[in-house]
Amino acid sequence: MNNDRPANREVNRRAIPTAADWDLAYREGLPPWEMGCPSPELVRFLEKRLLTRGSVLELGCGTGADAVLLAQQRLDVTAVDFAPTAIERARTRAQRAGVNVCFVLDDVFHFAYHMQTFDFIYDCGFYQYVRQWELSRLLDLLWRVTKPGSYYLCITYRGDENLPRIPPVSDDSIRWELGRLFELIELNEFKFYSNLRRHDVSGLSILMRRPPSEGIKK
Repeated sequence: MNNDRPANREVNRRAIPTAADWDLAYREGLPPWEMGCPSPELVRFLEKRLLTRGSVLELGCGTGADAVLLAQQRLDVTAVDFAPTAIERARTRAQRAGVNVCFVLDDVFHFAYHMQTFDFIYDCGFYQYVRQWELSRLLDLLWRVTKPGSYYLCITYRGDENLPRIPPVSDDSIRWELGRLFELIELNEFKFYSNLRRHDVSGLSILMRRPPSEGIKK
């Protein structure tokens, strides 16, 4: 899967953030990618009732607002992040909400080598950042943790408002990158409040599903 577009190879030259870098962002307060509440696009997905039971994996769960919401729907939720401060806050959030979530402090890529497949992969911001450095590795991860019929909900910034260190995500890049593994069900643009910009910014909600046939699209 080493056929990334040149644009992706260019951003791959940037320094890759470490676990300490991500943890520092949480220790300093609420990072700009955290909404502090469940994503409205996740709420909208759950209202469709496409998934009423089964296993869920959240990639980069942060402080756990979305993981708790998923657990409140009686789903079997595993949520991974490698920022200790974020996981500590997420566990406190779940305890206060009275729900069970399997929060895992680990590198998501390492974690994927040791886990089974899931019915639903939830990704709010993980693809947005990781595609800059390790797109091929991300696609391999998604292949490992999904099975035919698995849903993948990816929420990203549109990235066209000069947000620092976030290259734009276009409809074409989604189809070129994620479309290698998944079929697109729905792509919506929406607005949400940015803690960094202090105003609404554009986001993309991408609902995809792994098709029954095996193989990677080129």
